[in-house]
Amino acid sequence: MKKILWIEDDALLGSILGKTLRTQGYDLTHVRSAQDALDALGQLTPDLIIADILMPGEMNGFDLLKVIHNDPRFKGVPRIVLSNLSSTADLAHAKGLGVSKFLVKADSSLEQILTEIKHQLGA
Repeated sequence: MKKILWIEDDALLGSILGKTLRTQGYDLTHVRSAQDALDALGQLTPDLIIADILMPGEMNGFDLLKVIHNDPRFKGVPRIVLSNLSSTADLAHAKGLGVSKFLVKADSSLEQILTEIKHQLGA
């Protein structure tokens, strides 16, 4: 069973996508902040990390991705950004932090998100 760590503070999206991922057989750890993600990463090594950029707390998604990028334990773990940010600078910043795919929430259907997750997991 593939393990996914998903960092998303939007309750509605969390409910919809979370339920769908669990139904499809993924072991999903869903947290709502960068600090919660760091705590979770102390306990698990996911097969995929999905992160929002704007989130509550002192750290945003870019801060979290920088920590992950610099940690050798997660070197081979693909990362997807799922955010409403979409500027060229945001995309470039994410890519520089090892993000393999940047999906804009407003432009991505649930089916497109699931397809990309499966692709990143090699399914």
